[in-house]
Formats: sequence, structure tokens, C-alpha cells
Amino acid sequence: MRIEREDNNFISASELAQMSYCERRIEFYARLGPRDTLEQRKAKEHGLASHAEFFEESKQVIAASARKGYCFIATAAFGDGEETRALRAFRDLCLRRTRKGRWLIAAYYRFSPWLCRWMERRPLALAVVRALLKKLASIAAKAVDRHMNRRR
Repeated sequence: MRIEREDNNFISASELAQMSYCERRIEFYARLGPRDTLEQRKAKEHGLASHAEFFEESKQVIAASARKGYCFIATAAFGDGEETRALRAFRDLCLRRTRKGRWLIAAYYRFSPWLCRWMERRPLALAVVRALLKKLASIAAKAVDRHMNRRR
């Protein structure tokens, strides 16, 4: 939600929350404009820099994933389709950010080639895996959408 002030700057959600804390602040803010302390300005600058850094890092992770990141089982099940791309994005944006997620990725890369070779000889197993992965890909796509919307 954006509320435009006379000076064409937008009021952030944080500013709205602060104003609701004290009704006199609304009057001062309307009359005098923002009066942040030096510490508040530094914190804002640090927050904006952190967000920009995270955004750039995310773009690099996605680019690196497109070059070298394989989803063995998803590729065996769907090729390079929509489901595979959703699972890769989930891996890159969500799993890689945690220690447990990185452990899970490492285990996946360790066992996936074997599982793919096993499924090649078992079409029924591949069909079952394909059905499971289709549901997982749908969940992953929603998680990625939520993740990306939080970052905007």
C-alpha cells in the first residue's frame, strides 16, 4: 500500500506502523515531514544496501544454476520442462540458503544418478516418480512465488 505525500515521496509500511503508534506523530509528520535520527538514517541505508546485495546475489545464483545446476530426477521425468525449472528455482532460492538445504542438495546429487539409472529400466517407477514430482513442483513453484514477492 502506498500513500503519496505532497513531495511525491511514498510512505513505507514501517512509517505507517510508526505513525499508528503515536497520533501526534501523524500531525508532526504531515506538518514537518520525516525527522529521522542519524541512527535511523544509517539503519535505513544499511537495510537498503543489504536488500540490494541479496537481490544481486539471487540473480547470480539463478544465472549459475542455469549454467551448471542439474535436477537429475526431474530432468529424467520431465526433460527441461516447467516442473524442472520450478524445482531448480526452489533449490536455488530456498534450499541453498540453509545448512540443511545444502545437505539435502548434496545428498540428492550423490544418489540421483543411481536412481535415474534404476528408473530407466522401470517405466512404472518413472511414472510414479513423475506424478510425485508434479505435485512437488507445484508446491515449489508456489514457494518460489512467495519468496520472490517478499523480496520486492
